[in-house]
Amino acid sequence: MPDSSGQPRLKILFLHKQILFPRDTGGKIRVLNLLKHLARWHDVTYVCNLRRGEEALLPQMEALGLKVEAVPGEASPHGSPRFLASAVANLASSRPYAIDRNYDPALRRRIEALVARERFDLVICDTVQMARHTIGLDLPPTILFQHNVEAQILQRHAEVSRGAAMRAYMFNQYRRMAAFEGGCGRHFDHVIAVSRQDADIFRDRYGWQHVDPIDTAVDTDFFQPDPAREREGQVMFLGSMDWLPNQDGMRWFCDEVWPRVIARRPDARFRIVGRNPPPAIQALAQRPGIEVTGSVPDVRPHLADAAVVVVPLLVGGGTRLKIYEAMAMARATVSTTIGAEGLPVEPGTHFLQADTPERFADDILRLLDDAPLRHRIGDAADAFVRAHYSSETIARQFEAICLGVAARAPGHAAARPARASTLIPSSEPVKP
Repeated sequence: MPDSSGQPRLKILFLHKQILFPRDTGGKIRVLNLLKHLARWHDVTYVCNLRRGEEALLPQMEALGLKVEAVPGEASPHGSPRFLASAVANLASSRPYAIDRNYDPALRRRIEALVARERFDLVICDTVQMARHTIGLDLPPTILFQHNVEAQILQRHAEVSRGAAMRAYMFNQYRRMAAFEGGCGRHFDHVIAVSRQDADIFRDRYGWQHVDPIDTAVDTDFFQPDPAREREGQVMFLGSMDWLPNQDGMRWFCDEVWPRVIARRPDARFRIVGRNPPPAIQALAQRPGIEVTGSVPDVRPHLADAAVVVVPLLVGGGTRLKIYEAMAMARATVSTTIGAEGLPVEPGTHFLQADTPERFADDILRLLDDAPLRHRIGDAADAFVRAHYSSETIARQFEAICLGVAARAPGHAAARPARASTLIPSSEPVKP
């Protein structure tokens, strides 16, 4: 039956590693911005792992209109003894650690049972980290939704890592991920990238010709400017602090940039907002003018307090949702080139771009000292994202690709020849 737009109503199986609440990571927010609309237009079954304590959040998932199939499963926290032990054990695997760590045989069995029991028009696998759960199964048309070029992130980590051992480990993980990620393309009928730049990299690096990009969305209903709350001299960073690129960026910023700012503006304050900060990030709060909040129930008050938002990333991939969220609250942003990578925003108009400690500090100070300038940049950025990048607009981009794949892909995955590959899971369980 068609939806209200006249498009056919699809029955979609969507695979993700976890539920989407709390909305505390870019990956969750990106998918939430899509599914809050897609679940109104189509029938979406969402299959994922469910961690201890998340049962209370399931009603929020169901309120989106999703049918949730949750399989109990845990992932060891970054930096924990179990995480480190699993990373060492992974040295004996041919796959990168991110792939083995996120694989759950029970989740794969649930997917296999669902497609045997119900007739789905489309299966969407969210990120290459979850690809092992689908490869080799008898499936309807499939889409791989890639938030990053994962091998590129690991390559950049290897280039900036401190110490020979860590660089060697990261280069090893990069080579494994490049092989795994590149091989994944032939196991899916289509790939969706989160920027035109990523789509070009997938084509050039892996030879994928069946990839289309969508733009980055921001929930413009959720994020609204609140100019009365702006605090003079307040600088902030927003991001999940259990993500290595954010940790690297904070170390660089607090070591190289912030001392230059505080020397010239002793009244300035820097707030690091984001979940699960490791001890090294928590220790930054001992430095002059720095506050580390950890997880917060709502990021909007912190964005509203900020006079300037910073995105000092040296490593990254895909696109950074946090820039658009700050822009939707009319906050002036200073970012490295990598921090704004893949977003069609113009330096000097929508944000200020800086890649050296001196330039980064100068731009922060210029915005702190010049209220008309920072308000002009913040207002231009807000108008830009509202005009072009609302979540419903981008969800329609995503839907159009889904409809096209469902219409033109082979009627059933069994029509494709079976492929023997190291990507296909073996029968033994892989410890998280």
